[in-house]
Amino acid sequence: MKKIKKNITIHDIARELKLDSSTISRALSDSPRVGIKTKERVLSKAKELGYRRNQMASNLRTNKTMTIGVVVPYISRHFFSEAIDGIEQTVADKDYRVIISQSHDDYKLEKKILDGLFMNRVDGLLISASMETPDSSHLSIFKDNRIPVVLFDRYFENGGLSKVIFEDKQGANDLTQHMINQGCKKIFHLAGSIDSQIYQQRYQGYREALKKNDLEFKESFVKPSSLTAEDAVEIIKEILKDKKNLPDALVCGNDISALAIMKYLDEHTEIRVPGDICIGGFSNEPASDLIKPGLTTVDQHPFMIGKTAAEMLLDFINNKEKAFRSSNTVEIKSSLIVRGSTLKKKKKIIKKNNIK
Repeated sequence: MKKIKKNITIHDIARELKLDSSTISRALSDSPRVGIKTKERVLSKAKELGYRRNQMASNLRTNKTMTIGVVVPYISRHFFSEAIDGIEQTVADKDYRVIISQSHDDYKLEKKILDGLFMNRVDGLLISASMETPDSSHLSIFKDNRIPVVLFDRYFENGGLSKVIFEDKQGANDLTQHMINQGCKKIFHLAGSIDSQIYQQRYQGYREALKKNDLEFKESFVKPSSLTAEDAVEIIKEILKDKKNLPDALVCGNDISALAIMKYLDEHTEIRVPGDICIGGFSNEPASDLIKPGLTTVDQHPFMIGKTAAEMLLDFINNKEKAFRSSNTVEIKSSLIVRGSTLKKKKKIIKKNNIK
């Protein structure tokens, strides 16, 4: 058996097979200019000698790092972990690696992360912006240097960036309408940041459903929130202080806040869900189907969002002119999953599933 060198090169393989180095390089790159039998000989000899491709040298030749930056608010959130799964599975098929960072919904931290990803020469960027992020100005460094960017879930209307988004307005409208159909008349909304397009859309969907059904709307019914469990509990405590103005339904901006409120009501009050108040959320967290009653929620199809965003970005990386010629928007349709937390009337549980 031949002694294995530590750093085998294509020149070593070429000497062994008495072929040109250029032929070895083409064979290892699966070039159509090299015959199948020659490729098989080269691959067999490369394996025998312990050859490992010099990825850094290859990257320098192609001017690519084969890495993609992914920025999300929280990796621990079910929505984002599922979206990342969709991203990773998609780009892995094309031999790309991902660098995943989380902003913790902190705009300043997000800017630092983006600076770091730019310095690391990522080939493209997928980002779901923090709740504090006001606009896309901090992404201009990527656009100016012709590095493709695709927004997913949280996005900006300005900036001319392509995006993969969820049908937030329709989702909130469907959830609110369902509560109205259950007989609810005084529906409050636990809203996210007004600076975020997705929470603006959910607010609009909620409000339009009330208007369509001639139900009372007051700004006091809308409770701005960071949508954390802790903040949701503090908000429901404040709501319950006004005994004469209690809601009979609550549309929450995410499942985390909805679940926290249900837990608090169960442990600290005599208020029952759904008998006294209907509660619904967004994102179809795993826990939403484990509690009793189960939580009615809007499924955002995060895996599909991540997969679609990754496919769009890979297309842009391989076609820069397409990436910067115009912006593109793909919208994933909403799905309402009805469970016990909103079923005042005895009806069969409904599960709709539509993806565009």
